[in-house]
Amino acid sequence: MEEVQKHTYVLILAGGGGTRLWPQSRESFPKQFVKLFSGKSLFSLTLARAKKIVPSNHIFIATISQYQALVKKEAGSIPSENIFVEPIRRDTAIAHGLGAAYIYKQDPEAVIINLASDHLISPVDTFISQLKLAARTAYSSKYLVTVGIKPLFPHTGMGYIKASRTWSGEPGLLIGEKFVEKPPINIARRYISSGKYYWNANLYVFKAGLYLDLLKKFAPKSYTFFPQILNAIGTDNEKQIIRQAFQMAPTISIDFAVSEHLHKFICIPGKFNWSDVGDWNVVWQHLFKDKLGNVIEGPHGKGQYIGINSRNNILFLDKKIVATVGLNDMVIVDTPDALLICPKEDAQGVKLVVQTLKEQQLTKYL
Repeated sequence: MEEVQKHTYVLILAGGGGTRLWPQSRESFPKQFVKLFSGKSLFSLTLARAKKIVPSNHIFIATISQYQALVKKEAGSIPSENIFVEPIRRDTAIAHGLGAAYIYKQDPEAVIINLASDHLISPVDTFISQLKLAARTAYSSKYLVTVGIKPLFPHTGMGYIKASRTWSGEPGLLIGEKFVEKPPINIARRYISSGKYYWNANLYVFKAGLYLDLLKKFAPKSYTFFPQILNAIGTDNEKQIIRQAFQMAPTISIDFAVSEHLHKFICIPGKFNWSDVGDWNVVWQHLFKDKLGNVIEGPHGKGQYIGINSRNNILFLDKKIVATVGLNDMVIVDTPDALLICPKEDAQGVKLVVQTLKEQQLTKYL
């Protein structure tokens, strides 16, 4: 086995709660666990990709207690000790840190490929090849490595990576100059037109020890308890120390805590298709359509649907029959206690529905 392969690990973050795929995605059952794609969840697809990179005992999963049972149900051959629970949601900086601590404790030479649990990627073989290249690069250098996605349009909900010059003559590697988190539209347009920027898909690859060092340097409030955490792993005090660390840590993402402070890193331009499945319109784009452009899916199969002169809709159906006449370019999501209807082009607005439910204290629908 190649030396780097012995020290390569995958960390999957599976503790987030999606809002823009409501009402299928709920606080108790977020989008990564919803079976959106031919009866498979995004989390199960992520696991399948991870298992093509490393053996099961080199896969670690971070989640919260609310989703622990859902994770274990789909985790299969992943050792139970590799699934750890964040006691409180504190965003991704400390979640990556805790994963790095567990993996570093097991292997001080470890390189970690960090994956979100809710991304859709194809072709998988190209993705695997490029992430393995990223792992080899991170293992042989002292720099953070990331895989950037070629931007399709000036997206204000994405972070950006500036990278245009070749890294030390190495084909496929670029010098990363800066990360910029979610710029306004005028700046995003400028980035796109320059041809020097990539979307930041949070596909970070780094040595476990390097990330802990970066956290110590740039986010000391998040790092404070990590020496104690490293000493406590595997002892009776482990859960207590971790809970204390999370209680004291600020809520901050890896992007703000670490990435935006970096002015030299390695960027690999992604050669695969990538989506964070951010709304129902995106789901429609990635699913099989009938001859009229309709996507008809549901947790119990295709549901019951009668469509007359209806085109380019996505219908995610439960058990009742749904009929449409002359309906075009719409989203219909039916669940036992909530029904969503909106134009596909307004699918991002679903997050405002969730916000309104919170404001009106209708938490049973969240």
